Order: sequence, then structure tokens, then C-alpha cells
Amino acid sequence: MNILAINWRCIKNPEMGGAEIHFHEIFKRIAAKGHKVTLVAHHFDNAPRREIIDGIEVLRFGNKFLFNRQFKQFYKKKLEQKNYDLIVDDISKIPLNTPNYIRKPIVGILHHIHGNSLYKEIPFPLAYYIINKERQIPQNYKNTPIFTVSESTKNELIELGFNKDLTSILHNSINHKLFEKIEIKKSETPVITYVGRIKKYKNIQYIIEAMPMLIKDFPNLKLFIGGKGDAEENLKHLTSQKKLQNNIEFLGFLTEEEKAQLLGKSWLFITMAEKEGWGITVIEANAMKTPAIGSNVEGLRDSIKNNETGILVKLGDIKNLAEKISELLKNKNELNRISENAYKWSQKFNWDNSVDHFLEKSISWYPELKSKI
Repeated sequence: MNILAINWRCIKNPEMGGAEIHFHEIFKRIAAKGHKVTLVAHHFDNAPRREIIDGIEVLRFGNKFLFNRQFKQFYKKKLEQKNYDLIVDDISKIPLNTPNYIRKPIVGILHHIHGNSLYKEIPFPLAYYIINKERQIPQNYKNTPIFTVSESTKNELIELGFNKDLTSILHNSINHKLFEKIEIKKSETPVITYVGRIKKYKNIQYIIEAMPMLIKDFPNLKLFIGGKGDAEENLKHLTSQKKLQNNIEFLGFLTEEEKAQLLGKSWLFITMAEKEGWGITVIEANAMKTPAIGSNVEGLRDSIKNNETGILVKLGDIKNLAEKISELLKNKNELNRISENAYKWSQKFNWDNSVDHFLEKSISWYPELKSKI
């Protein structure tokens, strides 16, 4: 099968996130099965225009500000005459509206609808513009098969008007080989961790604001914050303001091995995001027997099974967040129970299974692809 995929970012883009990991892990495996996969993404500084990454041909053009306007012309000029069997449109914020001008089998991948959470992340005029573009997605993709990554996002899409029979869950998974080779060795003193993009909508300030309440009972408690992003300086300032420098450490960018090691020594993983498609780092933490406490929002309420593999708390309720962290840190038996459940839960998510599901579901939607598999 000859597949053309479109995503604003490729796996090497400095701003890549969970959506890009999801795409790359699935399609490098599809390429390894002998299928031809071409990814078109926007160009970024010092990146080659063409590159082969894990068997995927990556074509970069345009820029991150105008990619949605540039792609249609690029497709018409460079790609339309090529014999692609399947188009994969990784839909993010501003849609490319490919069903309006591409006359080939198309499937979309949609992690989540950002909605009003964008007002927290970017200036009002830009957020307003993107939200209005995002509202066009149901209309322009109404009859297009869509993969999404969680039950709550699937339900949200159906409520917005997507066809239930053309919507399917394509789970995020993890690299089990990586996590299996890293020793799980919990710190002797309590450690809680956040790893991910350092963005406003991740609400990392709530975790920092919970720390003074926790330190009363756990003076040696450490919070490690791993990752990079434009909210980092404000969070460092908040840490200094609250005189928490001895209890909070910003680690910056972490390699996959460093991330696994950090999760392996952590007692709890904390995430208070405004909204998630799924929460892939939750499952990575679970693979290191580290349960998550997270906000009760779309995506996280799917990756965290409340009171089984972790704990859900009301978004923005700092007092309740501190109480739930404290309860688990004090009750080793309960922490061990949830940790073991979290580990078992993580073993259910496998990229090879996701690949099989993608191919099988695509064939069910487009039977003419069967001869290409």
C-alpha cells in the first residue's frame, strides 16, 4: 500500500508532542511491513527538505504559521498525480480540510478538540481564530472515517456530529522494550514527578501550589519537573516566590532513557492538564509501577482508572490534589496496590496491536484496500 500522511509536525520537530509520537510509532511499523509511507510536514530551521526516518519518507515545506493554507497548493502541484492508495490526515487545531479537494480514500486521526483551553495557551485573537477553524472540522470531515485515541474524545466527536460508525479508537501505546530494560528502583524518600511539555494548559502551577501543604507532613518531598516549554520561566519564578527551591527541581529536556529512570524512582506521577487526547505519559509512568494523579478531564479520565490505577481530582482543586497525594504517600499498602494495578494496566497498550487495528479498520471502511495489504 502507498500511504500519504499529513501532519503539521514530524517526529524531529522541536515542538513535537504526543500526537507526533503516536503517528511515528504506528507508521514506522507500517513501513516496516513493506508499505510505502510518505509524511508531509511543515519545515523548521536547519531541517532537510527530504529525509528518511525509520523507513518513513518525510517531505518538509512551508512554515508552521501558514501550513494549512500552503498544503492544498503543494498537494495539487507535487502530489495529486501520484498513486497513493490511502491518505492519512492527522488533524490538529487548524484543519487542512483534505476531503474537500482530495479524491482518494482518506482517514483522519484526531487526538482531541482543544476548544476554550486555547485561550489559556495563546493570545486571544489567535485562539479565537483557531477555535473558529476547529469548529469547521465536523462539517468538513463529517463523512470521513476518523481514528481518535480515547473513549471520551470519541464521545465528544459523536456529539459534535461525527458518524458513530466511522469513528474508532486507535490507542496510544508505549515502547515496552525501553521500560523493561530500566530498573524500577523507588526513591527512599517520597518523589513526585511531572514529565511533558511545559505549557500553560498543563497547569503545572497547581502542583507547585500544592507543595507547601505537602511539605508540612513530608519535609523531604521532591517534585521533579521534566520537559521544556514556554511556561518554564513563570513556573521557576513561582517556585522561588514560594521558597520551594529545595523541594522542586526543573530537569529540562530528558531522553527517553532518562525519563524512564525518573519514572522508575518516582512514587507518583502528577498531571493537571486542562484537557488531553489520552495522556501517554500516564501509561509510561504506569509501566514503571508509578500511578498517576490527574485532573478529571477528557482523555485523562480514560488513561487513569480512578481508584484502580490512579486518582482523578477536580481540575484546579489544589487542596484536594494535596490531600490525595498525601493519602497515598502515607498509606504504603494502598500505594502498592494502585502501583501494581497501574503496571498491569500499562501492559495492555502495545503499538503492534494499534497497527493491526489501523490496517483492519481502514480495510473495513475501504474494502478496495484489502488487495494492497
